[in-house]
Amino acid sequence: MFSPITGLDFNLNRENPFSAAARNLCGILTCEEEITNTSVSSKSDRDLPGFNSISEMSVFKRSPTLYGNAKSEHNALIASITSQSPGLSSVANGRKIDGLLDAIRGSLRVEMVKEEDCKAEFICQVRGLDIQGRQAVSTTNLVQQRNQANNQVNAASWRQGTSLQLLAAIQQLVGSLEKNMEDRLKSLEDTVGQQQKYMEDRIDSLEHRLDDRLNLFENRVESKIDDNNNLNRLMELDFKVSRKLTDFRSEAKTDILNSLDAMQQGLYTVQKDALKNVSEIFQKTVNDTSSLLTSMEGDFDILKSYGHINLLTVRNETENIKQILTSGEALSRCIDSDTTSSEKNQLLPLTCHRGMGNEVNKSYPHFVMTTDFTLQRQILCDTQTDGGGWTVIQQRFNGAVFFNRDWQSYKEGFGKIEPYGEFWLGNEAVHLLTYVRPYELRVEIRSDNKDYVALYKTFKLENEANKYRIRLGKVTSSIDDGSRGLSYSNNAKFSTFDNDNDDSSGQCAVTYKSGWWYKNCEYSKLNTPWRDGKIPYAWYTTGSKYLHAVSTSMKIRPL
Repeated sequence: MFSPITGLDFNLNRENPFSAAARNLCGILTCEEEITNTSVSSKSDRDLPGFNSISEMSVFKRSPTLYGNAKSEHNALIASITSQSPGLSSVANGRKIDGLLDAIRGSLRVEMVKEEDCKAEFICQVRGLDIQGRQAVSTTNLVQQRNQANNQVNAASWRQGTSLQLLAAIQQLVGSLEKNMEDRLKSLEDTVGQQQKYMEDRIDSLEHRLDDRLNLFENRVESKIDDNNNLNRLMELDFKVSRKLTDFRSEAKTDILNSLDAMQQGLYTVQKDALKNVSEIFQKTVNDTSSLLTSMEGDFDILKSYGHINLLTVRNETENIKQILTSGEALSRCIDSDTTSSEKNQLLPLTCHRGMGNEVNKSYPHFVMTTDFTLQRQILCDTQTDGGGWTVIQQRFNGAVFFNRDWQSYKEGFGKIEPYGEFWLGNEAVHLLTYVRPYELRVEIRSDNKDYVALYKTFKLENEANKYRIRLGKVTSSIDDGSRGLSYSNNAKFSTFDNDNDDSSGQCAVTYKSGWWYKNCEYSKLNTPWRDGKIPYAWYTTGSKYLHAVSTSMKIRPL
């Protein structure tokens, strides 16, 4: 709400003065002021000065005084009403005064009987607070024309007083406008500053979004190029594999035939030697028997009754010896075969367990194939690294196996699980192992003729319903500070080109052509396509450096 004054009403009625007390009046002097409350309708209304409340109203009589050659004025107070004394009614010095004041209205009435009062000049002054709470004063002069000679002097005096009043009003208006302009300017500066900061934030956000879009576009272009290159390489590889397979079949057939000939020849030689030995033994037995019979001819009469029986006995014993020799050769072969198999079983470990590399029997190879009791399938076991007992779940070193597989392939596993094979053990198998008991994870990367290791204190894969989400514990490594490398993928779900579970607006598994625990396509990608003898951008290290891996391995071991 805005509260302007309606205009100070100050007049002297000399033509028809009237008094209720039937006094002979020469004039009635009245001064009135009233504040009206109106709504702000425009900007110009808000800039006008005015009273919000009236605190004092006074009437003065102007009395000129001469001091030497100088002329000055002395204003004598006739009547005054204030907020402390709002009501007035008095008679004195030939004047009857009535006055009333409240917060929005003030009125003074002076009934005069003296002619000198009716010819005098008066001032009405109103004091109060403006709409901004500052002290404000409004003054109105009442000037009378005494005669023709003084008209010019009075006019000049009136113009001077009016000019002073206008100057004071203008100064008050300028001050109010100045304050309003300062407030407006400060508000405008604050608004401009806020808009500038908002625009800077929007520009920064736009720049980041443009960078992300450009990076994604570059990756897609590179992916398209890689697709074309990979298609040509696959066609070349298919031709080479077909040719190698044909050559291998021919060579294998030749080797098998040669081996069969060698085995047949060896079997013939063995049979020939065995028959020769049996014949020699039999001939020796027959010779010995003949000698014995010759030596016994002297006593033929005594032995006559027994000769036939002894001859039959000798023949029977000879047949028994031949059977024993024949069965003895087969038995020797069985014993040799059984002994070799037993020795071989004694050389291989039954389980893949921690500490097997520190045991007394250190004849285990570095990598062995064994059967895991939980999975009931063969696994590749590292028996030597850090005490041994590591089950290898991922291995790459030459790009022979294609890793851009679908969800089912990554679930069941693929590749050749052997010491010199590339493979993925399978998400379901790793989940079953890590679900039964706590495991630790070891990641090995070779890049630029250096070996790097990241060891995660705990490791677990959730089930397929939870998209094989990865859970990692504290890491010890020079290439992973807990926010880079595989740690960035902690709590991420597994994604393939046909099952997208990453946080990116795009599809990381399609962009990088492999299954992995992606978030926003960073900071590790050990299954991406093999290119130029390495896995490019396989790992983003603590020192803001990418490792281009020539071999990778992921191994787990129970705690």
